[in-house]
This record gives sequence, C-alpha cells and structure tokens, in this order.
Amino acid sequence: MEENGAGELIVQCIERDGTMNGYDVKLIRSVSKAVGIPVVALGGAGSLNDLIEAYRVGHASALAAGSLFVYQSKRRGVLINYPEKADLRF
Repeated sequence: MEENGAGELIVQCIERDGTMNGYDVKLIRSVSKAVGIPVVALGGAGSLNDLIEAYRVGHASALAAGSLFVYQSKRRGVLINYPEKADLRF
C-alpha cells in the first residue's frame, strides 16, 4: 500500500476491537518496522497504559480508541470522557 501511495496505515486487530484488553502491540510493531509511513493503532485500548504501550513499544505514530472514551464500568454505562491534560504527559 505504501508503494501505491498510501500516506498512512491503520492497523486494527479485529479480535481485540471493543474488548478494552489492549492493542495487539506485536502486530503494530511489526507493521511499523516494515513501512516508512505513519501507522495508526486501533482496536483494544482500555487504559492510558495501553495507549502508552502501543506508542512506546509498538512504535505507532498515532492512536485511535473508541470504547476507552465512551464506556465506563462493568455495566458499560455510556459516559463520554477524556484524560486530563496532565495525564497525557509521559
């Protein structure tokens, strides 16, 4: 895809999507190492630590997350939230 002009790739692990059990960091890292364009990680984020791991260990250029910011608690009540600015400094 890179050779055909793609400017970035989204790497999504369907098996982890919506589970909030963490990204497939091994997959993200292998794609990031294989290409010279930005890689966006998607599918599985459940905590700020998951985001950090995908960035630091997986070498993702960007991170996408849905359930992490929408669903809270075991009963999955809907609550739109976002991390505090201070929490994003790592």
